Amino acid sequence: MEEVIRKSVFSILMCSMLIACASSEPEPVEFDSSLYAGKPVDSLTNEEPPKSEMEAIARGDTALGNKNYDLALYEYLRSLSFSDATHQNKTLYTVGRIHSAKGNFALAEKAYMKALEYDENDVKSLEELGLLYTKQGLTSEGKTYFFRAINADQVRLNNSDILTSYTEVTEETLGNLPFDSDSPYRSYMALGILSDVEENHDIAKRYYERALEINPNSTQAIINLGYSHYMSGSYYLAQRITNRALKRDPENEKALNNLALIYIALGDNRQALNIFKRNMTTFEALNNVGYFLMLRGKPDEAIPFFQQAIDKNPSYYKVANENLERALSEVRLSKVDPVESAG
Repeated sequence: MEEVIRKSVFSILMCSMLIACASSEPEPVEFDSSLYAGKPVDSLTNEEPPKSEMEAIARGDTALGNKNYDLALYEYLRSLSFSDATHQNKTLYTVGRIHSAKGNFALAEKAYMKALEYDENDVKSLEELGLLYTKQGLTSEGKTYFFRAINADQVRLNNSDILTSYTEVTEETLGNLPFDSDSPYRSYMALGILSDVEENHDIAKRYYERALEINPNSTQAIINLGYSHYMSGSYYLAQRITNRALKRDPENEKALNNLALIYIALGDNRQALNIFKRNMTTFEALNNVGYFLMLRGKPDEAIPFFQQAIDKNPSYYKVANENLERALSEVRLSKVDPVESAG
């Protein structure tokens, strides 16, 4: 009898120890599906649930590397379920990037915003929100988040002199901001683009130059800097900078188009035509040269290019016909004597 009792007590103790061990493992709460969009989760994996945040993240990383985006989302979101999780803001940033790549902008926004709940100075999430909003045409909101990303970076770099207002940024204050290779160069570049749109070309150039100081390999920043010089009338400098971009990426369509525009501004229309022909058909290139000449107030120079475009493709090229009519009309109007008022 005593032996039976001893075995019973031993069994109870063992059960208690096992329960205690099991309870020491953090229990994940229910999977939050509000940030998920994809295949039914039941069809994604047959594996046992992850036992920790890091195991779930590792599974997500593997799935992401294999371009299994739905499974990656599922595993990353499961990692957030653990009560002892510590990487929430980085995980939510990655969730946002996946949604953004899939075109799920509302969910991407939600993920980035949630990441900021864990770290209000999460530079990457702030920058991605800026990019997300500007892609949707919400430039004012985008500008705000690019500005916040730069200020958050100043906090990271222990600079107490953060910028207080986008409109008060000067070339000097921008030049005095500390930076390193981890600073948000896309935020600087985006603010440069928005400054160019507002015709603030001098400050735009400073933004692009700062982006290049952070990331000297950014072909896009070089192209934008060249275009800003073109917009402000510095055509030869714009030409040199744009050619620098084309040395890095000889087939870059935007750089080629910008270089063609620069040659038109310099009066070298034939060279502009040759540049356009590198990434489009001859009749499209002829129409482009004519079109940009017309925009520069030179419809008489544009007419031969439209006529050649029509000759190259008379049945198809309706656009060139319309542009030709417009150019001829502008030339005719320019020859009409102004009407004098009766008096």
